[in-house]
Amino acid sequence: MPVYQPKVPVCVAIGCSAVALVCQFVAVVGTGWMTSTLYGSSQSGLFCAKGSCDNDTGDGGWIKACQAFSILALLTITASLVLGVVHIFKEDTQKLTLLARLCSLAAAVCVAVEVGVYLGKTLSGVIQLWPVLFYGYCFFLSVVAGILMIVAVILHKP
Repeated sequence: MPVYQPKVPVCVAIGCSAVALVCQFVAVVGTGWMTSTLYGSSQSGLFCAKGSCDNDTGDGGWIKACQAFSILALLTITASLVLGVVHIFKEDTQKLTLLARLCSLAAAVCVAVEVGVYLGKTLSGVIQLWPVLFYGYCFFLSVVAGILMIVAVILHKP
């Protein structure tokens, strides 16, 4: 199977998708979405808090939405990366580029919804307890993944 050299922006878009996949994966499985130093140091994630995976907050609808959109983002980032890699092995790539661009856009939207809902539900608590309660590394990794997917959308040109 011959290997074709895609344009430089497409190669950069593939790289952005790969880095975004790692960032989003760590954000999904990590426990660093919220960090508290009130009584020692504790962290909580979308699915598990450090030492416990019972993440029942009472009004769990918003956390379930964050979980769903984080997994959707992970899947669409993976699809974008796979389409980008397949792009290297195909000569006629206009349809692949469009699909990769759409997957990247869907991933960016999923990350935006995930981060937006999480931020919307937790911002008031963070503002009130600022020195001891703050967003952790997983939150920011998810934001970085979203930004990288926006860059990938721009760089996937037909």
